[in-house]
Formats: sequence, C-alpha cells, structure tokens
Amino acid sequence: MHWVPKLQYAFRSDVGMKRQNNEDNCAIALCPQDAMWLNRGHLFIVADGMGGHEVGELASKTAVDTIRHLYFKSSHEQARIAIKEAMDEANAAIYDIGAKNREFKRMGTTCSSLIISGEGFIIGHVGDSRIYRVRDERIDQLSFDHTVASENKLRNRRTQSAPNVDVEKFGHVLTRCLGPDPKVKVDVEGPYEYMPGDVYILCSDGVTKYLSDAEIGIIAKSLPVAEAAKFIVNLANLRGGADNSTVVLVRVSDQDGNSKQPLTKEYELPPLLPKWVQPLLLSFAFLCILAAGVLSYQHWAIPAAGLGILGAIIVILAFRVGRDRERMINAEYDLDDDDTSTVFFRPYRTAAVRFTQAFMEQIQGSHQKLLETAKKKSWEYNQQKHDAAQKKAEQAYAEKKYRIATLEWANAIDILYSGMVR
Repeated sequence: MHWVPKLQYAFRSDVGMKRQNNEDNCAIALCPQDAMWLNRGHLFIVADGMGGHEVGELASKTAVDTIRHLYFKSSHEQARIAIKEAMDEANAAIYDIGAKNREFKRMGTTCSSLIISGEGFIIGHVGDSRIYRVRDERIDQLSFDHTVASENKLRNRRTQSAPNVDVEKFGHVLTRCLGPDPKVKVDVEGPYEYMPGDVYILCSDGVTKYLSDAEIGIIAKSLPVAEAAKFIVNLANLRGGADNSTVVLVRVSDQDGNSKQPLTKEYELPPLLPKWVQPLLLSFAFLCILAAGVLSYQHWAIPAAGLGILGAIIVILAFRVGRDRERMINAEYDLDDDDTSTVFFRPYRTAAVRFTQAFMEQIQGSHQKLLETAKKKSWEYNQQKHDAAQKKAEQAYAEKKYRIATLEWANAIDILYSGMVR
C-alpha cells in the first residue's frame, strides 16, 4: 500500500440472554513498532468457543492469547505465513489441553483473524465466525462458513447432485475448528487492497443468527464504530440472544482522517443477464443442430459438421450463462481447493447496504417492544435521556434523515438495556 491508514475500531462482547458464561473472546492487537507496520500491521481476532461450561471459554481464550503473541513474534516476513503458523500453534495448544484432561477432550473454538498492514488486508479463519467488509453500498462476506450446510451446498453446486446429509438437522455443525484434532486446515486469503471508507466486521454466530448481512452492513456503515458495535449486540439480544454475541468493527480512513468512500469497479459483480438469455441460446442451438441434421441428410457433410459444432458450443455457453447467473443471484462462488493461492478475490455472499422502509420500521418496532417490556417490568433507566433520544429519532425519521434516526434509536435502546436486570 502506498498510504498509511488511520483506523477507528471498537468491540463488544455479551453473554446474551440465555447463557451463564461468555465463551466468546476477541482481541485488538495494534502493531507494537512503526518498523513492523509494513509486514505485520494491526491484528483483530474473534473466537467462539465450544465444549460446555468454561471449556469453550478456555478454548477461545487460548486461541486469542496464542495467536496475538506468536503472530508478532514470528520470524517470517510475510504476514499470511505468520498468521497461519500462529493459528496452527493455537490449534496445537488447545488440542494439548484437551488431550491432558478428560473433561476438556474435544474442546474447540472458531477463529477469525483480520490483519491490516502496509501490504493490504489479510484474513485467516476456521469455523463459522464471519468476516465482512462494507464498501460503497455493498457488504461482502469474506470468510467461508466451515459448516455442514455450507460445505454441502458448495459440493452440490460443483457436482449438481442432491443433498447427501440432513441439512436441516445437521447444517449448523462445524466441519472445522481449532482444537479437536491435532491438525486443522486454516484458510488464509490476501493480501488485498483496502480503501478509505472500508468497514471490516468480525463477529461470532451469536450475531449472524439474528441479524441479516444487510442489517449488519447498514449499521456498520452509518453509525460510529462504538455505537455500531453496541447496537449490533443489543439487536441480537433483543431478538432472542440465545447465544453469546461478539463483534469487532474497524473503519479505514486516509492519513487526514477522511473516510469518504470512492467509487470502485474492482470488486463489482458483473451485470446480471436476463432470464430469457439461456432459453434463447438453447433454442438457437437446437435450430443449428436440426439444420445440421438436414444438411447431413442431403450429404452436405462440411456445412453439417460446422453447424453441429456451433450448436454444441452454444449449448455449453447457455449452461454456463445459467450457472453464472445463479451464482450471481446467490453471490456464492467456487473455492480453490488450494487455500494457499487465491487468484481472484470474490465474496462468498453479498448484500446491498442501503436504508429501506422495512429496516427502519423494524428498528422502530424493536425499540417500541423493548420500551413496553421496560415499563412492564419497571426497569430503572434514565427516562429523561431515553425520551430525548426517542424524540430525536422520531423527528429525524419524519424528515427522512435515516442515519440520524437509526443512531438515536440505537441510543434509546441502549439506555433501556442499561436498566435491565438479567
């Protein structure tokens, strides 16, 4: 990179509404020396542990502590090699703990790491804790979910076969995580270019169970990072909060602190072709093959062969157009089997980031529902501050100032939560 960014960052981790302890862990580890900026940069981590009471918490803490220590101590110049080795060592450390204590056997944790350095941004991930990037009016999921559902969907897309597992029952099960096995495959991608205005989000599945990609993107883009982190976790709790929820947000600004996001065509999806293109191509291919048959019957071998080949080419093209259109609709792409080399960077999922009437009504409704609960259960919250925030939100909403309305409703919800007794 030819410029040094300024970063705004924040995190929030919460036990949720049903759990007794928080098995999530996260870390923000800033580059300790200016000289290390080019090939080390800053490190951000989210880990979601599993294995029962305190066991999952130990697994995620071991992962976070090991990675942030070893990453900056690594002798490798390349950050992608350093993060992979650090995550491999974290896996070995968790596995050793489990092997030495029967109560900790098969303990594990997801782990998603983001590096922002002079080379660009790099991600390393195992499990289903996600990494997103908001750019312009899009949110892209940069990490792949290592779950039965996602792996099965990808496999079936490649082979065009029927599902071979009960996705509804087992889809949430992880296919990879740190700890249960002595070795694990860590996905590392990058470095890729970051730009002023980019917002990166790392979060556990306690967030993504309750918030859509679009909602996460709208909140991360439109609110200051600290307020966005609080609001994302508060919404997850408001919608059920059955799991721990953790989020880390990082906003990139230029040297002058400007986070205005320039338009870029580098990662834009190709235009979506109309539905009628594929059947039109197939119809034309059928006519070519039919004409080839007629010419062959008339003993015009060379023109018949030419039309036959043309028809076959058009059939292949038609099926490719249909396949590519389906991929664009679902915003999911084939993976390179070799995770050490990513030739073309593409998101695994993508969504539009823009305020909609449905989003605003849902936020307004969430606030109203929480307010009714607070009054019914006599929560002790600062009513004066809450009422002021609510009034500002309603006024901004009426004036169609949706970013301000969202910020004020987020503030009002946070004030209500401050009085809740769990």
